[in-house]
Amino acid sequence: MDGDHARPRRLHEPCPSWCTSTHREDDAPEDRHHEGTPHYLPVVIGVREQGSARPRPKTTDLLVVRTRRCGEPEEWVFVGEPDQQRQHLVLAPDSARRVATALQAQLDR
Repeated sequence: MDGDHARPRRLHEPCPSWCTSTHREDDAPEDRHHEGTPHYLPVVIGVREQGSARPRPKTTDLLVVRTRRCGEPEEWVFVGEPDQQRQHLVLAPDSARRVATALQAQLDR
């Protein structure tokens, strides 16, 4: 979604229906993505420290966002801590749906 901004000349395809990005002519190449509405979820994750067999609880936020690099056909769903490169998932949409279904099945037992 380009809002009131002029469409950048480098953007040759239309935005997907779920895109909420504001694309600008001066976007850095690594920032040229279509992105959906980000969801930040407060969660408790288990973190294992070196030498420990048991995870310790850590409160954090997880970012869940649908994304597609401009000019490329593949869509992805990112799940991970914002600005953390250590642990995250980047899933194809159909894989994300299967993971969501499996998580729900585990919690319904």
